[in-house]
This record gives sequence, C-alpha cells and structure tokens, in this order.
Amino acid sequence: MLSNKSRACPICSCLEKVLLFRQKFSDKTIFLMDGYDVVVCDKCGFVFADGIPLQADFDGYYAAMSKYEFSYQGGRVSKEYVDYFTKIFNFLAPRVQNKNAKILDIGCSTGSLLSIFKLNGYSNIFGIDPSSECSKTAKELYDITVTTDTVYNFNSIEKFDLIILSAVLEHLVDFDYSMQKIRSLLNENGLLFIAVPNAEKFSLFVSAPFQQFSTEHINYFSRYSIKNLLSRFSFEEIAVRQDEHKLNNAVDTEILSLSKKTAEETLKIVRDDISEPRVREYITKCLAMDLTLNQIIQEKLSGKDKIIIWGVGTHTQRLIGSGLDLSKILFFVDSNKRYAGKKIKGLEVKPPEAIKEGVPVFISSHSYQEEIIHQIREVLKLNNEIITLY
Repeated sequence: MLSNKSRACPICSCLEKVLLFRQKFSDKTIFLMDGYDVVVCDKCGFVFADGIPLQADFDGYYAAMSKYEFSYQGGRVSKEYVDYFTKIFNFLAPRVQNKNAKILDIGCSTGSLLSIFKLNGYSNIFGIDPSSECSKTAKELYDITVTTDTVYNFNSIEKFDLIILSAVLEHLVDFDYSMQKIRSLLNENGLLFIAVPNAEKFSLFVSAPFQQFSTEHINYFSRYSIKNLLSRFSFEEIAVRQDEHKLNNAVDTEILSLSKKTAEETLKIVRDDISEPRVREYITKCLAMDLTLNQIIQEKLSGKDKIIIWGVGTHTQRLIGSGLDLSKILFFVDSNKRYAGKKIKGLEVKPPEAIKEGVPVFISSHSYQEEIIHQIREVLKLNNEIITLY
C-alpha cells in the first residue's frame, strides 16, 4: 500500500519548510495520492510538493498509467507540439553543431523531439521512457530506438554529448541519484538541457484552478532554483531563457536552460526569494477562480438528474476532492485507454464509445475542452447536451 512521505528540500536537503497550500484530489484509485502539501524550503526558497509517495511508486505509475503515448491519435503529436519541439531544437542546434553528437532524451515519450533532430541530420540519437508503448511507437513512427527504462535504472557504456530533460524534472522525487546518474552518462564538458514549467509566471497564465499543482508535477522551479540545482551537481549554466508556448488551448510558461558538466565542486546556493511570493499570487488567483467555478457548476448542474463526466485528470480529481456531487454522475469517460475499468469513488471509468445517448456530458477539462467537443460531435456523432465550464 502506498504511503505518502515527508520530503527534505530536493535541492538543499533542508528539513524546515513553510506550508503554502494543501492540494486535495479524490482518491488513489487512478493516481498515486489523494493530495499533498505545497511548501517552500525555509533555507533556499525552493517550492515543492511534500507528503508524496516514493520515487519507485512514481516510476511504476508512469510505466503502467502513462498518458504521454498519444494513443488516441496513433502516437502522433499535434502541430502545437511539433512547433514546441522545433523551438527546443532551434535553441539547442547552434550549440550542438556536430551532427555526430550522441544525444539522449530522458523521458522522451513517443520520440517526437528526437525525430526533429533526426530530420535535421543528427544520427546518434537515443531515448529512454518508462512506457513500453512509447518505446514501441517511437520505433514504428520514426525508427528511433527508445529503451523502456527510467533514469534511475538506465545503464549505458556509451557516454553522451547532450542529455535532454524536457518536462521531466518537475516529475522527479529524488534529484540526488538522478543528477548523479546524468553526470555519469555525460562526456567531459557534456551538455545538459532542461525545460521545466516556470513558477515565476504561474500567476500570469491561470487557465483552470491549481492546474500547476497536478497529480504529477511535484517541483516548481524558478530560474534561481534551476541554477541552484545545477550548481549543487557541478553544472555551469551557459544559456537560459524564459518563454511561453501554447499547448492544448492553454498558455504554458517555461524555463529553458543549457548547462555544461564541469569538474568544479564549489557549491553556490543563492536563496530564491522570488518563487514564494509568485506562487502565493498564483494560489490567491486560483482560490478566486475556484469560487467562480463552483458557482458555475452548481448553476449548470441544477435540475440534472444524471450526467457523464468526461475527464479524470487533475481538474476532475480536484472537483471531487472539493465536494462535487457524486450522486449525479452515471460514470466517467476518458480517452486514455489505461483508465478504462478503473473506479473513482465506486464509479467506473469507461471509454468514449460507452457514452449513452441522451445523457448530458460534462466536460471536466480546460486544455482539452474543444478537442472533446469535436470528438463528441464529429467522431462519435452524438447529439447529447454538452456542459462546458470555459
């Protein structure tokens, strides 16, 4: 049985922290936990989730319940993702001009980013991902070799010139072992690329309440905490950029960082004084949006006997955790086939094809709202009433 554990600060190992917010989900049926505390380290100022399962539990979850396979569209990513990965390639290519450079993408999903390197003449490209389905899809779509593994277990006699961690660090419990492993996999003066959500700007782009505190994102970085992390493990940052991109009908803000492996062991931790006030601003805005959203839900569900809820992600988990009336729900629907047959609070999760004619469909998602509407009307050809929140 999973047991949530208290965490020391993943960057400086300090045990003292201040509570900022308590995130609540429904239960542990599909996801790993029923909630966690968002805290700030008293020493270095890093903001992270506390009271979470162990890294091994997360590794098992990503292997068994991955949602990064894009199976509902044959493994192919949308044009928005292609544009985003192209932006990353354009950030890296001027600094990795040798087309024979050995490149490893850790947590590479279906290999879409690596495929852009391949299209531009890079031949020594490899990936690892905990999902065997992702590995299979990368081979089928792009003829790219992806090993089914995690950074913690991955071993290679090869040394790499560039290691990519795109949308990975925000998911990791343990930085100590992972960063040491990454150092061991890099050639001397090898490069490390990191892309993470930018906690400094969470409050500027609030699409739905507390989406940044998801069931999977457990570390909230600023440019200062990234630099502290790199310093701790003897990496010298050589390029950094704050940016925004639009994915799934929402604007995400991010930090792109490129650093070089060095032999220097001088630890330079500088307190991050920007993350806490910026995250507090985000929490305040989300609480206000939460109140508005709850009023909208009450109005839109008034007089409805039964509804079908489409979506079982963070958005739905929070709605249930904050008291959504379960008596109105006939069942849940989700496009992720791995969720089919699971139960949330005793209610089954079914595939889209199970939707019953005539029952209103409540879309519990901001990012995928338009895509779900398209699927209901154009793919499933259903005339059910659609209830939206955004």
